Amino acid sequence: MKKVLYLWLLFFFVGFIMINFPFMLIFDKFRMIYNIPLIYWYLVVGWLFSIFVVYIFVKKIDVNDD
Repeated sequence: MKKVLYLWLLFFFVGFIMINFPFMLIFDKFRMIYNIPLIYWYLVVGWLFSIFVVYIFVKKIDVNDD
């Protein structure tokens, strides 16, 4: 159970770091991909990736509990 708590905290801190100033500054360039600014791509793809990682993690926890 302690390992699961540490992994949840790791996910939280990685997500928190992803939306803080230094990382946002990397993608805050005036570049367009399919007429959408790069910062929007970073936020949406990062958000979807984090949801996917949490989904996989929860599925793995459910399999280990059975």
